Amino acid sequence: MVAAPTPYTAFDFLHESSFDAAVLWGADDHAPALSIASGMKRNTRLYHIPLMLYLRGKNEINLGELFHRGFADVASSDTPEIETAERVLALAQSHRRQLTIRKALDSVRSLEIMDPSTGLFTAELFAAHLGRVAEASRARRRPLSVCVLRVREGDAVTLARQGGWLDRAMPQIGAMISRLVRVEDTAARLAKEVFALALPATRGEAARLAAERIAAVIGCTAFDAGPDRSPFVAEFDVGAAELRPDETPGLLLERASTDLFAKVGQL
Repeated sequence: MVAAPTPYTAFDFLHESSFDAAVLWGADDHAPALSIASGMKRNTRLYHIPLMLYLRGKNEINLGELFHRGFADVASSDTPEIETAERVLALAQSHRRQLTIRKALDSVRSLEIMDPSTGLFTAELFAAHLGRVAEASRARRRPLSVCVLRVREGDAVTLARQGGWLDRAMPQIGAMISRLVRVEDTAARLAKEVFALALPATRGEAARLAAERIAAVIGCTAFDAGPDRSPFVAEFDVGAAELRPDETPGLLLERASTDLFAKVGQL
């Protein structure tokens, strides 16, 4: 366990060591804690570390905003210390378990059934998996959402296609997507510049938020565009849809794609 006296040293510790959970002190001004949380959600390696916000008292807080910032739990000095400790340990144990599962899943990324460039599911494998997940969601009466992400057109992307620089960035983009989704989610490469996510037990708007977060993290990364050219960033258009009663997986994916094109038309 490490205690950081300032936000700056906190970021140093987070980048230099591996942690299973983090507790951020809210004090009277939540701004430093919110800033650290936002920074962690823009970093691929720190993205999944669960965060607890610890407050001096029962201040007026917007739990919805804290969730969107990436906090998993909130406690205060009024909360019994044993309960707070148990909650932090539960977050850490869950994170450790997810890392173990992810390590096992990563071991199959090199199989022939996976996309050779990104290590993600192929379109065919994703379609078969989505069918099974849809059946399970109906049986358990739990929601299921699908998101589609497509590289956004722009001058920088057009130039990056020249010489194959966008293609060279795809393995890194695929690896980032695979690390940013939850363990229970499934990421696939549907086409050359199109990706899909299947998110079990997730409502449509929450799924859209997750996909937009992933796109934002990738959008903070600069990719090589060749000699004498500035690095480029890959931004994404996002579409999302939640499974309807008696809807086929194919129609669900089609609605997510339609939503993406509708968003593009509004830009």
